[in-house]
Amino acid sequence: FGSSCSTPAAEACDSQGTPPPRRGTVTGMAMPNQAVPPEVNEEPPTLLSIKVFRVVMEGWGELVKFVCCPCLCVQAGPIAIIDQGYVAVLTRFGVYERTLQPGMYVYNCMSQQLQKVSMKMQTIEVPRQAAMTRDNLSVQVDAVTFVTVVDAPRATFKVENYHYAVKTLAASTLLRVMAEHSLQEIFTERGQLNDRLTQTMKEKTAGWGLEVAGVEIRDITIPDAMQRTMAQIAEANREADAKVIVAEGQRKAASILAEAARIMGQRPMSLQLQWFETLRQIAAEKNSTVIVPDSVIGALSDLSRASARFGSAGAGAGAGASAGASGSDTDYDKCAP
Repeated sequence: FGSSCSTPAAEACDSQGTPPPRRGTVTGMAMPNQAVPPEVNEEPPTLLSIKVFRVVMEGWGELVKFVCCPCLCVQAGPIAIIDQGYVAVLTRFGVYERTLQPGMYVYNCMSQQLQKVSMKMQTIEVPRQAAMTRDNLSVQVDAVTFVTVVDAPRATFKVENYHYAVKTLAASTLLRVMAEHSLQEIFTERGQLNDRLTQTMKEKTAGWGLEVAGVEIRDITIPDAMQRTMAQIAEANREADAKVIVAEGQRKAASILAEAARIMGQRPMSLQLQWFETLRQIAAEKNSTVIVPDSVIGALSDLSRASARFGSAGAGAGAGASAGASGSDTDYDKCAP
């Protein structure tokens, strides 16, 4: 063999004079510096056949629309009604064509397909997950995600099932966030955790044609033993706070009572006035038992003894005066004739 080819495809020969393999043939061992062609090369359909197929299908679809035209008044035939709050993604032979707004449309059933997409806010519940916190405590947590479709073509063609995708992403994100915080932080910083979950979901779903309005942690369940332990800790903290408050009140009351005792010691009459005020309060409640302190009893005893001595002295003076008067009468009687 020479270095040139006598065939019309001489321009396709390589430097060694070997012509390229024919289309549709199976080649054996590859020669050096020669690309290995595929084992089987199928003949692709020509552009003309594709055009003919499309024309035929569209013609059949237009014929169906024409035949069903009298039945459109009863919503029969290739007719689509898109409700408010929904849009429809229209494809022609599987290729996106345009987005249909709410209304009634007649489409070619042989070449066009419609897929409705809800533009309303959708609630996607995240099932209960068993999560482990940063301090190695097991909790059961579930959440809810609020999602709105803002780009119907992206939500249709970029992700296969955005409901399932959002639910799975929210569950995995929730577990990761729970593992980065302690149990105390989960209970006290729930708002911050919700904000972080929402921001993460927005970043992940930016190319899906979705807008995440929010992710809320709905319920956090801990084991019963942990609940009892936390209840004991809270009860002990409350008792300690109560003791501190009572002690602080007693300290303040002691200082106030000490000041009052000092003032009453300087003016003893103020103690009697306080006692009378106490008696007035007791009498207002109609109590039959009155408790009298020893100090008041002692003062009243001194007052009663003084009154008794004054009464006995007055009685003795009165008796002497009456005796003198009777003696005078006797002397007068004696002097009478």
